[in-house]
Amino acid sequence: MSAAPASGPTSTSPEVLAAECLQGSRRAAARLISMLESADGGAARAASRAVARLPLPAQTIGLTGPPGAGKSTLLDYLIGLLRKRNLRVGVIAVDPSSPFTGGALLGDRIRMSQHGPDSGVFIRSMGSRGASGGLAAAASDALRVLGGAGFDAVLLETVGAGQSEIEVVNLADTVCVVQVAGLGDDVQLMKMGILEIADVFVVTKGDRPGAEDLKLQLERAIHEAPGEVCRAIRQLGPGFAASFQGPRWTPEVVLVSALRAQGGDELLAAFERHRAYLATPALAEALRTSRAAREIAWRATRRLGDALNERLAPGGDLAALAADCAAGRLDVESAVARALGGSA
Repeated sequence: MSAAPASGPTSTSPEVLAAECLQGSRRAAARLISMLESADGGAARAASRAVARLPLPAQTIGLTGPPGAGKSTLLDYLIGLLRKRNLRVGVIAVDPSSPFTGGALLGDRIRMSQHGPDSGVFIRSMGSRGASGGLAAAASDALRVLGGAGFDAVLLETVGAGQSEIEVVNLADTVCVVQVAGLGDDVQLMKMGILEIADVFVVTKGDRPGAEDLKLQLERAIHEAPGEVCRAIRQLGPGFAASFQGPRWTPEVVLVSALRAQGGDELLAAFERHRAYLATPALAEALRTSRAAREIAWRATRRLGDALNERLAPGGDLAALAADCAAGRLDVESAVARALGGSA
């Protein structure tokens, strides 16, 4: 178990906060994440630079799946199990934001309120704020904040918007896809793109009718899946897959009933087996490089997007371009080219 988190006054400087974070300060961690989520782009970038060299958590588990699958209940159950093992647990729970106000109903914090007094648990709810892929834009940096603050495991829960939630593969070491019986046609379920990213499947509400059947169908689909079913290998590309001589990970399926406290130990054991698999030397090095490349590309795309949004803010270039298009002086494609800095 890590040392108890420090407390006390903190500076507003992101660099000082990052240093205090390394001393285990929960307050510094909270303030850094608030800076990362700031609407002030300059403040957010300064905080991002300050946390860039903080270590990642020893284990990051991503939980994703459709609404109603029981992700939040499972998350609450996992926190309790990990705390019984004396692990400090960080949680980043992403909730959908209003497309009009940007606000979010951060319900996950309410559902996990029983863990609030526990100094070994840090729970942060984030609004997605329009970010695609089921995650918040600041989630990547927030992982480093929690890693720097000494949390042993971080649980990352996505919005719950459906099969497009695949951004979690870029952040989580182990991706846990949560499914529940009764949400729809099982044949369609097997076609969902979200099922291609799983390292571990969890069938929740395992005490209900149909749960065991769904578990068997998932196991059958994994067994019969053509080609590569190992997410980590597939993520590194066909060239690496062809040259890698090590074992391939076969996704596991675990039946869990959080309300009855059943299946939790089996699920944690599956997570540990996958963690050990990722530690295969050749694979571990390739995954670190791949993750760094994806983070560079993601940050570059985000920075370009921020710059473009500033240029196209109401009253700026966008207003002039829109007026030219409305008056027929400019076509939309030419307006796009000008917005991107090119000629018409």
